[in-house]
Amino acid sequence: MKYIFFVITSGSISDAILPLIEKKKDKGEIIIVATTEQLQIFFKNYTDFKVIRTKVHPDLITRKTKYKILSNIIRSKLEYRELFKDIKNSEIYFCNKDCAIVIYSYIKKMLKRNKVFFFGHKLENTTSAYPIEHSFRAFVMRWIVKWLMGVETVVYNRVGVPLWGLDKKIFKDIKIIEHPIQDNKLIERYSKKLDILKGKKILIAINDAVTVGFINKTEFINKLDNLMDILDDLAPGEYAIKPHHRLNTLYGKMSKCTEIIPSYIPLEFYLNHDWKYVIGIGSGSLFSATKYTNAEVISLIDAIEYTDEKIKQDLRDKLKKNSHDKIRFLGKIEELRQILK
Repeated sequence: MKYIFFVITSGSISDAILPLIEKKKDKGEIIIVATTEQLQIFFKNYTDFKVIRTKVHPDLITRKTKYKILSNIIRSKLEYRELFKDIKNSEIYFCNKDCAIVIYSYIKKMLKRNKVFFFGHKLENTTSAYPIEHSFRAFVMRWIVKWLMGVETVVYNRVGVPLWGLDKKIFKDIKIIEHPIQDNKLIERYSKKLDILKGKKILIAINDAVTVGFINKTEFINKLDNLMDILDDLAPGEYAIKPHHRLNTLYGKMSKCTEIIPSYIPLEFYLNHDWKYVIGIGSGSLFSATKYTNAEVISLIDAIEYTDEKIKQDLRDKLKKNSHDKIRFLGKIEELRQILK
């Protein structure tokens, strides 16, 4: 029996993918389908499982490739034939239902000769962060993926940028079984010692808020340069920066920092380090830090202006809820100076 795991985000690795693999690895062959280069690097460096890398962008189009939608659809069909056409009598697992429409088209085709399982939380066509878009643009987007890729979708509006998400009726139609997310007990087993963490007490977890349009680039640089000034003044040599796995560029003074943790390693795999502070903005990494560390976890979200106040409030609410209100929110970056003193 083959067990095939489609990995779309690094956040699903510790809480979903690895715990389920532990239950299946002695029953047959484990195959990881990595949808990004960073995910591929992680699984090749941290596990012994077979890794397949998809090359077509999982989201089908991006801001830079929006005029290549037809060529990407054609490439996706060729990629499916090359990688997945002959797979049968296997179990297929995936954990996400937004954005990665190319991957979902592969999974739906594989349903014909395999058992497919969705491993996650409730299936709903709602998200408080991204409202569903009801426009001609959204209609065209839904039509394209339905008739050319065979996938039923809804379209969300993320700060003016539309993105696909799976329609919940897809799950009923293709009979995908929903599993509850499990707590990860395997971090220490898969973790490796990082020399870069020696002597470090402060972890800065930075997400890709500029890339997705949540925060203006100038605002982002100004506020994080202020953060860097405080750290260099009060804790030189005691901090390390962890970029989000999709964050290819560090901005401002952070770009000159040499203490950078490789972005392909999910944050959960080095939270067993003796951190005193974990600092971030709106990243889900912060509530992971409240779960796996004894550090004081600090969010700077209230100190930074977002392009959309509703998204900012929603992210803040999620941080409070998922951390059981264990995250400290700072209204100004300068408040960190008093904490570190």
